[in-house]
Amino acid sequence: MELTDKSIIVPVDFTDNSEFAFQHALQMSKYIKKNISLLHIIKNDSEQPESMAKLVEFEKKMHEKYGVESYPIVRRGNIFKVIKATAIEINALLIVMGLYSAKRAIKVIIGSNVPFYLVQAPPKNEKIVDIVVPFDIEEKSRIQLNWVVLLSKYFDSNINILKPFISNNFKNEKMKKNMCFIRQILDEKNIVFGIRTSKRETKFNNAIYEFANEINADTIFIMSYQFKEFILKASKFGMKVPVLCINPATNTTILPGRY
Repeated sequence: MELTDKSIIVPVDFTDNSEFAFQHALQMSKYIKKNISLLHIIKNDSEQPESMAKLVEFEKKMHEKYGVESYPIVRRGNIFKVIKATAIEINALLIVMGLYSAKRAIKVIIGSNVPFYLVQAPPKNEKIVDIVVPFDIEEKSRIQLNWVVLLSKYFDSNINILKPFISNNFKNEKMKKNMCFIRQILDEKNIVFGIRTSKRETKFNNAIYEFANEINADTIFIMSYQFKEFILKASKFGMKVPVLCINPATNTTILPGRY
């Protein structure tokens, strides 16, 4: 699977989280060989000169500190719209963003056809080692396989699949078909993976949180329709594992082939 030339966007507000996001983008960039674009959003055109100068200074600091150049972009508008619009404009692969407020993050993410990688701390490891990938009965969750294939190819990560415990016979059949499909794809791609079923008494979003903590995961994949319930709980308990949030409507031309 080869990628076209795409950029990784880092929204910058000049806080510590902006640098954390840059560190994660740098980790991605190092392995998948993509450049980094820094995006700062302003409310008025009059802020443009000062904001660009400040963003260029931030870029210079990151360059001196980490040895990698990035590309500053300043755009005017509503943060909830401009990030997604800019990602489309520059054909971005991924948006790596610091997570402050779960509720604000939900507004930014919903409707994006470019995945968000949300972070709250520097990377724990030199590369992404363990990934938790939840799959439910929804066929639309299969879009995650594109990203499993991508990160496995470049990071040689451990893929830890989690599925819910299901007692309903009809839903259980749908789950079996989904898992059969997932196994087939990953086997065809020669990806080593493990599968765990959540406990009967545990809500699935809680099980994702607990499993990620148990294995000290580097990243969790979350579909956008799971995101709100999961991230609110994770934030409540201080969980800081990066989350790759994927929308079912993700532009599949980003990674060729829809599963």
